[in-house]
Amino acid sequence: MKKLLLFAVTMLAVMVGCKNKGQTAPADEKDSVMAVIDSIIEENDTTPLPMFLIGGDGQYMHMLYWANVEEPQRSEGDEDYFDAWHKSWELQEMFRRNAAQYTNRLLGDKIKKIKFVDEVLKDPDGNTPSIGEIHGREEIPALCARFDFANPKDKNPDEPTWGVVICTDSYLNSRKQLTITGFGGVDTDAELPADIVKKMEKEYGMKAQNSRKLGLIGGRYIHGTIEFKGEFKNAPKDKYDADRKYALALELLIDSGKVYKMEQLGYYDEEYGSTWNADADGYIPNDIVAAFEGPKGLELCYTHGAPESFCVGMIYLRDGKLFEHQYEMFHALIDEEIPVWKKDIAEMKKLFVEQDPENKNVDLTKWAHCYLDYDNEWIWLRDEKGEDGAIFVRKDDKFLFIAAETSKLKFSHTSKGNTYYLLLSGAAGGPATYTEVFAFENGKQTERFTALAIYGEIDECQLNGKTLTKEAGQAYLDKIPESREINAYFQDIEQKKE
Repeated sequence: MKKLLLFAVTMLAVMVGCKNKGQTAPADEKDSVMAVIDSIIEENDTTPLPMFLIGGDGQYMHMLYWANVEEPQRSEGDEDYFDAWHKSWELQEMFRRNAAQYTNRLLGDKIKKIKFVDEVLKDPDGNTPSIGEIHGREEIPALCARFDFANPKDKNPDEPTWGVVICTDSYLNSRKQLTITGFGGVDTDAELPADIVKKMEKEYGMKAQNSRKLGLIGGRYIHGTIEFKGEFKNAPKDKYDADRKYALALELLIDSGKVYKMEQLGYYDEEYGSTWNADADGYIPNDIVAAFEGPKGLELCYTHGAPESFCVGMIYLRDGKLFEHQYEMFHALIDEEIPVWKKDIAEMKKLFVEQDPENKNVDLTKWAHCYLDYDNEWIWLRDEKGEDGAIFVRKDDKFLFIAAETSKLKFSHTSKGNTYYLLLSGAAGGPATYTEVFAFENGKQTERFTALAIYGEIDECQLNGKTLTKEAGQAYLDKIPESREINAYFQDIEQKKE
């Protein structure tokens, strides 16, 4: 979820901003800290800062946006937040207006040429796509700029897609790219030098829980972390909730004995210990994915992945201090439904009427996914009362009508081994009942059985269009386990028009 950051700028946790985690500056130094980051952004507007690609749609790579493209306007009630919102938008605008200049994709010491393609500003329904979210499904659009490889042969599906750095020629030509050598990653047993750990313990009056040596930058700077035990009692109460207890970790750059540090605040609980991210044990360090020696000092591109969130940004070494500039914290969505758009609803409604012209009088007002097997995408449309409706399967972007329900004939489902059954059954008038069974294996329909029963005894039945004896029909039904109601969570189709 959210990374708890020690900033001397703002506590807007879900908004991007010019944030400094590294300094415990008093309140009167906040403006000077912000000025450092603002000056870096301003001086780099003509030499745009590195940006990051996150995910894609199977064809193009995405530079995700975190703010709407329209400039925010000040309104009553947002005085405390507007400046941060506007700065967030300004930063995004710098990347948008320079998108065509981002022609270099960095992965380690390899550079591949890329090209700006276009922006995704609307979803298939004509609405603004999601903003600030990473989707687990390529079918779900996000507000973003799209890029492609200049040379199609450079595409490699095995390469990482989250947090890949892209740069302009002007940035690369004005910096020296530095190598990054790992020590084994987050789970490494490599510890920081003992004298450095003792020095930090003395400075903060706390004992180290652990220390990690994460990487070597440019053959010179050691990147590492220290996580302290217990409560950080010296957290500035004027900047944070005085009723909270805080934990402390440090991110360090060590250069020939010199230590540059950034304080990372977490929450401390007497029973549960220290937490920096929800659903994560211990402090998760930043991952340095690209490093440069710039005209005014070290510049590091970082990502920070945690359960349900992914951050990207820059770390600068200026005047003996580290400044972290988080571009944005994206919400990572993993278990998402396949989107159903207006055109999809229209196509299914068309098939519904084609199956029975009388269905033109039925107003299907809601839809839901219903997972009857693990191979198909099942979509259930219903009227407002939940009486009339139909179930469809989508394969290769085409819809297949399966069956229609009425106020008397209702759906249920069951399974046996690798066979999944969709049943439609109910009253057929007088003492008669009707049962229809659709069997699916490996995603394909293998059987369709129909039976009409009078007073509970089969009167006539068919399997795949061929008539069966009453005994054979009853034997077929007897082998099917007892069916159960289909669980589905419907949403109004009208919502698709918003």
